[in-house]
Amino acid sequence: MSDNKNKLNILYHHRTQGRGAEGVHITSIVKALEAMGHSVTIVSPAGVDPMAEAGNAPVDKSEVKTSGVKSLWKFVSKNLPNFLFEFAEIGYNLVAMKALEKELKSGNYDLIYERYAFFMVAGAIKAKKYGIPLILEANEVSGIKDRARKQTFKRLCDKFERFLFKRCHSIHTVSSYLKNMIVKQGVTAENVLVTPNAIEPEKFKGSKEPGELVEKYGLNNKTVIGFAGWFDDWDRLDLLVEAFADLEKRYSDLVVLLIGDGAVLEDVRERAKTLGLEDKIILTGAVPRAEVQKYISLLDIAVITHSNEFGSPVVMFEFMGLKIPVVAPRLMPITDVLTHDETGLIFDVLDMNGMKDCISLLLDDSEKRKAIAESAYSKLMQEHTWESNAKDIVNPFINH
Repeated sequence: MSDNKNKLNILYHHRTQGRGAEGVHITSIVKALEAMGHSVTIVSPAGVDPMAEAGNAPVDKSEVKTSGVKSLWKFVSKNLPNFLFEFAEIGYNLVAMKALEKELKSGNYDLIYERYAFFMVAGAIKAKKYGIPLILEANEVSGIKDRARKQTFKRLCDKFERFLFKRCHSIHTVSSYLKNMIVKQGVTAENVLVTPNAIEPEKFKGSKEPGELVEKYGLNNKTVIGFAGWFDDWDRLDLLVEAFADLEKRYSDLVVLLIGDGAVLEDVRERAKTLGLEDKIILTGAVPRAEVQKYISLLDIAVITHSNEFGSPVVMFEFMGLKIPVVAPRLMPITDVLTHDETGLIFDVLDMNGMKDCISLLLDDSEKRKAIAESAYSKLMQEHTWESNAKDIVNPFINH
């Protein structure tokens, strides 16, 4: 144990490739913990350094290049048949236990903080052996719908999961939806904390700085609605195009800006062409992470047409940090953060008319846009910073 109980030695263990949203999450929590004076050692898969890779966020996945061991992980993830991939996940526990054992033998750690991964129980086994608490961060669990990779051995995964959950001191999860699923596995509700994603306050001052992009995309005197991300099927951008086809008849200066890339973007392009809206639906393509905030600054209203039921969308917090009012569906990861008519406008899931009504309400009332954006920004800075998340993690272990 560390000598000063106000300063903890933390072992952070994960099994991700350290890129995209997971890389941002890992580095943000680590930096926040270190800023508080705690010592954090990261145990990653061989060849992975999330502190270096986190800049490769979802908006520019197509531009991410890998080499060496990282290319092997990427190849295995993309090409191995699902049943073999799950066997590999189980086998990885042997690799993880060896790495954790090496670190735990040589250091005096106060706790293990582990990012949940399917079939991963190495942290639970080593935490018990060394008699230190295990804190679990669960961004997904067995049985969730809309997961990009489907499950083959779900019942087996459930057993691994129950083994893991029983051995956790506490579980931090990004949405109430996931908390409910974890509680169904027999975990006491009080031991599961909902900790949505967050932002670094110094990067979000509530002011927009799009710079030369206004001219580049011809947005002078335009009202811009849109979204940013790596676009998946569940984003339902087709609904945004259909809604815009109606809205643009009433609002002649209205345009849609979609910031990012993804497999579904070609369908959006074709649909816009069919509707004769290709000049009013602007597709930026992949954007480097360092440029994303500048691009998002172009938006007057952010529209989350749809999302998955379990994940906390990082981009929502970025919209809030730039004081862009958000229109979003009534999903738990959204309503965990936004309150209808106070910090955002919420519509029923896949209710296109409801979504259009919310957008119209903001288009018609600039003062309402400002009020909602200001309220959301205030809540963001008070409740959804990485520092506040880090405090939730460590406070139970600190002598006050």
